[in-house]
Amino acid sequence: MKLSEIKEILNHMSIEEKVVQLCGVSGMDIVHLLENGTFSKKKCKEKYPNGIGHICQFASGTEMMPDELADIIAQMQAYMQTETKSKIPILVHDEVITGLAARGATITPQVLGMSCSWNPDLVYKNAQMTAENMKKLGCYYALSPMMDVIRDARWGRGEEGYGEDSYLVTLFASAFIDGLQSKGVAATVKHFAGYGSERQDLTYFRNEILPPFETAIKHCKVKAVMPAYHTYKGIPCTASAFLLSDILRKEWGFDGLVVSDYGAISNLENPYHYVSSAQEAAITALSVGVDVDFPNGESYQHLIQAYHDGKVSMEQIDTSVLRVLLLKNALGLFDHPIYKPVHPIELDSECNRNQALTSAHDAIVLLKNNGILPLKKDIKKILVTGPNADSYYSLLGDYTWTGIAEFFHRFKPSEISPQLVTFLSGLRNDPDIQAEITFERGCDWSIPLDRVNGTPIGDARGKELEKYPLEEVPITNWKYALELGAESDIIFAAMGENRYLCGENCDRDSVLLPGKQEQFVLELCELGVPVVLVVFGGRPMAISSIAQKCAAVIYAWYPGEEGGTALADIISGRYNPTGKLTVSLPNTNEDVPIYYQQEEKIENCVYPFGTGLSYTNYVYSNLEAPAEVSIEQDHFDVCFDVENTGNRFGTEIVQLYQKGKQENSKIKLIGFTRVSLEPKEKKSVTVRVFLDRFSWYTDNGELWVEPQDFQLNVAASCKDVRLKKDISIIGKKRRIERRYS
Repeated sequence: MKLSEIKEILNHMSIEEKVVQLCGVSGMDIVHLLENGTFSKKKCKEKYPNGIGHICQFASGTEMMPDELADIIAQMQAYMQTETKSKIPILVHDEVITGLAARGATITPQVLGMSCSWNPDLVYKNAQMTAENMKKLGCYYALSPMMDVIRDARWGRGEEGYGEDSYLVTLFASAFIDGLQSKGVAATVKHFAGYGSERQDLTYFRNEILPPFETAIKHCKVKAVMPAYHTYKGIPCTASAFLLSDILRKEWGFDGLVVSDYGAISNLENPYHYVSSAQEAAITALSVGVDVDFPNGESYQHLIQAYHDGKVSMEQIDTSVLRVLLLKNALGLFDHPIYKPVHPIELDSECNRNQALTSAHDAIVLLKNNGILPLKKDIKKILVTGPNADSYYSLLGDYTWTGIAEFFHRFKPSEISPQLVTFLSGLRNDPDIQAEITFERGCDWSIPLDRVNGTPIGDARGKELEKYPLEEVPITNWKYALELGAESDIIFAAMGENRYLCGENCDRDSVLLPGKQEQFVLELCELGVPVVLVVFGGRPMAISSIAQKCAAVIYAWYPGEEGGTALADIISGRYNPTGKLTVSLPNTNEDVPIYYQQEEKIENCVYPFGTGLSYTNYVYSNLEAPAEVSIEQDHFDVCFDVENTGNRFGTEIVQLYQKGKQENSKIKLIGFTRVSLEPKEKKSVTVRVFLDRFSWYTDNGELWVEPQDFQLNVAASCKDVRLKKDISIIGKKRRIERRYS
């Protein structure tokens, strides 16, 4: 549809119709439009006489199966586009960070785990797969990805982000955006800006927090932005003219949609007390450029009266409504008015499951191995124990269908929609593992209001822990687990967190293993039987003190629906682990926050950024790089050899860092590559390094590159430097347009 036609629709809309386009309807409300299981036009007309602008969490807010849900969405769209006055289609959205959060849809590993693959191409493919699933249900808009830089392990939502390095966050989030939008689905970058970070000084903000968002807007052409819940410089982000008007609209030229996080506009009144009424909250947010009030227009419904009272102009309202209509048009909703689902709808095909398995293989990180892995053929008896050994909680982070449906809506989850392969199931199904496998849970995750040295463990809301789990778990027997362990040749201790201990609304003061898990692992180690610690969860936890007593340590994160299969493949040796950490694991609570540029903390960190082992060994040699680089160049190349000296095929993740020669300079990741090698194979590798990696932002947003001397480190982790060379960037400092071009 042409712009002139869109504007013509806008000109004929009533104020009531316009405000509807700036508000949402909860996906849970869909069920109220049914009559005997069928969509009722009569109920829809009575409840929504002016149409529906958006359906929020249309899939994760319902227990409907895909075919039923798709039919209802199609019927609602047909009604809106044929029988309402302005015939405007609905924009349907949901969360998609690990796949579409719909019942039966493929679940890939949680985002923080995916970043440990160091494989943006894989994230791009996962996003494309997710987009195809979305469109099968009539959904063309995603409230993803999260672009926050994760540097505090206590923050529950850290699992939704791509790690502690701003450059990596940019690359992975950009791949995700490009993957979604290549398939005609709009992405939303969030949370703008600095959510989860206590640092708010402008220099840090400009150089570490904002660049991923700037790249998403200028390079990826992302369609929507979501301000964060928190405050920046004392002003809630949803009311920040500095963020939303000065930087986003004026400085960066963003002309897309700005949507609120759920309830964020009403938060201006309470708890922030930034305004004195719901109407004032709506006026304030609209004035700084927030176009849509999710999820249900609690604040923006007051814009109608505000308009009649002369407190907002029709021009202000029209500006936001036009942005909504333009996005709907760009997604083809006006050109293809009646969505027709094709049945049966398959959201977890064999191809999708293979993609989930590949993702889990690459996301899992081997942190320690004294030679116990891969599993030897002479192992006769295995004990699998721990709260995450046979629980789907071990597989799923927040913003999966199961996580949202259970945690927020208290729907009973399902292990077969899609099929979830736990760690125990994966081991028992593995054809290469012939040993007898026994199982005893041994200990629980935690108990309500549990404390370690006086520090609360788990959900910050306290009593919520009393609700879990809806998943039925066996009664634990600590003593019996120890008895079985003493009779075994090897013990796999599956420990860590669950959705009630990590995720949105689940910050923790302690990053130790919850409850009595650490004590349980130590008692297992005292048996004299090799213990392999397998950690599940969404945050970097302090495990180094118990890890030193274990024979091997695997960090599995939340590995998705095929997590158990992937772990079994690694343990049996069928797959050689490749993952490396994108967050540094603190040694103790006192280390938090910790990230790799804090060199005084990293010096003693056992498992720092970039760490990950393989079943083979890699030797680096023959570094070639220019001694001098002109500041006028766009890039320079770094060449070196990598050799697999072992007897297994493997993939090494090589990292490039720069460390300035000037005092107080910080180490910084400037490039990386994945190198796959057959046994005894050597390859010559070239990594292109762009000079924008040496740039810095001034407080007014200008971006400069200066002449400088630095040491180039070719490394296996931020601490494990294999090759180094001194390089100088020469010439006069120059201004560039953007970073990560």
